Amino acid sequence: MAEKQIKLKDLLKGSGMEEIPKTWYTDDSADTNDGSKKSVDMVLPAKKEIVLQADSEETRGLTVKWTDGKGYEIAYWYGTPDNIVPSELLADGTSKGKAVKKVTLKYHYKPKD
Repeated sequence: MAEKQIKLKDLLKGSGMEEIPKTWYTDDSADTNDGSKKSVDMVLPAKKEIVLQADSEETRGLTVKWTDGKGYEIAYWYGTPDNIVPSELLADGTSKGKAVKKVTLKYHYKPKD
C-alpha cells in the first residue's frame, strides 16, 4: 500500500498562512518578485569569514569576509580553505598581477538622490 505524500500547501489550508515560494527568481522570466534581474543567494554576515567551494572536480574556492562594514576581503584557496594560494587579479579587465593572495574591496557606492 502506497502512502500519500503530504504537501506543505495542504497543511496550510485554512490556517491563514501561505507557503513561501521556493524560488523568487525564474530563469524563464529572468525577473525576481521585486523586478530586479538577479536574486540574493545568501546574506553575508558582518565580520564572519564565509568559505565558498566551486562545483569542480578539483577542490578549490574562495573565502569572503565583510570586514567592518567598509570593505570585503576575498582570497582564493586550493585543496583546503586554509591553503590560500596566489591568483591573478583582473580589475576592469586589466591584469594587476598573478601573485595576489588577498584582495580587499573598499568604497561603498551610495546613489545620489
